[in-house]
Amino acid sequence: MAQELTQDLAGDAPTGRAATGGVIVVKIGGGADPGPVLDEVAELAAAGRPTVLVHGGGAVADGLADRLGVERQVIRSPDGTQSRRTDQTMLDVITLALLGQVKPRLVSGLRARGTRAVGLSGADGALLTASRKPAIRSVQAGRTVLIRDDRSGRIEHVDPALVRAVLERGDVPVVSPPAIDAEGNLLNVDADEVAARLAAALEASALVLLTDVCGVLADPDDPSSRIPEVGPRHLAGDTVRGRMRHKVRAGLRASRTVERVAIGAAHQRRPIRQALAGTGTWVREGEPHE
Repeated sequence: MAQELTQDLAGDAPTGRAATGGVIVVKIGGGADPGPVLDEVAELAAAGRPTVLVHGGGAVADGLADRLGVERQVIRSPDGTQSRRTDQTMLDVITLALLGQVKPRLVSGLRARGTRAVGLSGADGALLTASRKPAIRSVQAGRTVLIRDDRSGRIEHVDPALVRAVLERGDVPVVSPPAIDAEGNLLNVDADEVAARLAAALEASALVLLTDVCGVLADPDDPSSRIPEVGPRHLAGDTVRGRMRHKVRAGLRASRTVERVAIGAAHQRRPIRQALAGTGTWVREGEPHE
């Protein structure tokens, strides 16, 4: 099984070059059923393939905020990108949701499959250093306003030493926000961007961003409208909408150095292999592959 799995993951990238067999970075949202992803990560670990699992947890954080009576707000950027407004109270909720609920479930899920995993946040070992965004533009009721109390950040530096140490032990690192700034303050950072920046720092051979749809869709309500490959031009208009813009933007950054970058569906058997086989959407900075 291990040999078969390794061969399956060694297919050609959109550039026509063979994969190097290096680290695979996989990102999964915290609200999805992680079962198929954990099954395959455990297979990869058994095959000796170093794999890093990065997770978000927006849905879990939203549910926790509702239970705690914390108001949820959305920032709508002028380019159409949407993100969660993160004041100090919401940052506390997000941190509790990611580190107290989502991460333990993923770590214990891998353990139940016979795979040792180590949970890490971006603040551990200064893995992710970020700077706070001093002001964020948000479109509200047709007007653009500046939000100055947001506790979200922009990743400035990645130190993958701690992740490498976990991989060298043969364990699976399970990584999530928050990050830390130069003064030691926690900052929320986008989990797709975490995965992309970590993949680049680890010189990974592949980055797979798993979500609840089969890739980038021209029509979000029509799975048959999947776009096989996207590039920077797809962000210029409204082809890529909502949260998917974060994934594409992060994927484009990673594709400058990472051999294969794909967006695919988490809810299928062996979703990582499926995405790398081309059933999702390739993300590539540069001209589309013919």
